[in-house]
Amino acid sequence: MGSISMTRMIMPSCYPKKNFHLQDSKMDVNGVFNDENDTPFSSVWTASESEGSRFHTPPEMRTPEIKGKGKGEIKSYGSEGEEGGIHGDVVYSSWHPTDKKRVVKPIAVHGKISDVTQTKLSESDPKRFKLRIGPDYPSNRRKAPSPPALYNLRAVDMITSNHKITHIARFFDRSKIELNEEEDAMEGEIINGIPRYFIVTYMLPSYAPSMSLFKPVTDGHGFTVIFFFVLSKRGLEASIQKTGAYRVLRRFCARDPDVSDKQRGPNLWKNVVSVANLKDVGLSFYLMKYINGYNAKPWLSRNADMFKFKGKDYYEVDLDIHVYNYLGLNVIYRLKPYLSKLVFDVGFTVQSEKDDEMPETLLGCGRLTHINYEKDCTVVNWDEYDEKERAAAAADANGDANPK
Repeated sequence: MGSISMTRMIMPSCYPKKNFHLQDSKMDVNGVFNDENDTPFSSVWTASESEGSRFHTPPEMRTPEIKGKGKGEIKSYGSEGEEGGIHGDVVYSSWHPTDKKRVVKPIAVHGKISDVTQTKLSESDPKRFKLRIGPDYPSNRRKAPSPPALYNLRAVDMITSNHKITHIARFFDRSKIELNEEEDAMEGEIINGIPRYFIVTYMLPSYAPSMSLFKPVTDGHGFTVIFFFVLSKRGLEASIQKTGAYRVLRRFCARDPDVSDKQRGPNLWKNVVSVANLKDVGLSFYLMKYINGYNAKPWLSRNADMFKFKGKDYYEVDLDIHVYNYLGLNVIYRLKPYLSKLVFDVGFTVQSEKDDEMPETLLGCGRLTHINYEKDCTVVNWDEYDEKERAAAAADANGDANPK
């Protein structure tokens, strides 16, 4: 027992503790939208007041109602909604949402790279990230700058709350996102088996880490950084050519979000975080040495420290930093005074293993510049919001159309 506990304390931050507490993930919410114009993944990012307490996906973004109970089932539709919609080398389809929680009140968050945050939260150059290349990576261990990412960063934001918030896509109005017709895939929901939208969040604690080995604190006040990606024209072309990076991503997305790590197989979620100006901010010797050991080095996330959700047109990965080991969390906590001086490049991908999956390619990436979570984040009262969502679900279950 003691040796296991000690191992957890000395392992790097990519080795998480088990997640014992997550208020949001245990919500017993059975109510979903019933109106024919409503969808269970409706969102609230910058939603207008005229939309009221229910939010709709615009007609041009909807697909016909999908019948069936299976998670992750795929059906294809053509431009008019008929099944089997194949346009040349592109197959359009939809997923069944895997998490049907009702939204009752909007959370005011940006939903685009706004004038206020664009200097702090922005796109990054994929070439900054060195990823695996073949042939025979297990032997040669060679890496090279990533090819262009499969997805483009089109919205970024930060929120702060007293508890962790998962499945952030429930609150995101995709109709508000400003797309680039020359660079982004402009139609479809699930395109050749991969989603048009990809949402990635980092849930970061702002409280001091707990040294308790028996009751670790794994939830509390913190902030969440949100990256919202849209399939790029390059990604669309990769799906048509069936490149290795595309096939790895499709295999990852095809799995049920709740599948075990063992069943998921070797293609696991990979993160890369690089501090671009590490030598310029005057870090202590301890912090400098620790960060240098892991700076720009990829690490894998598994079920213990991540949550995954599917919607009709998106896949979301939530990375739970709250459950990391004490040493890693202590470094994050000690970095708080320096955050407003640091520049982070953050990238995501699914790990490639075989020669025919190489070169490993970024899914997407972004840059965080001089962030200050105490001033730059939108404050969300999740306790109040959670209570209202539970009440609405209970009212739906009881057939009450007007819950108080």
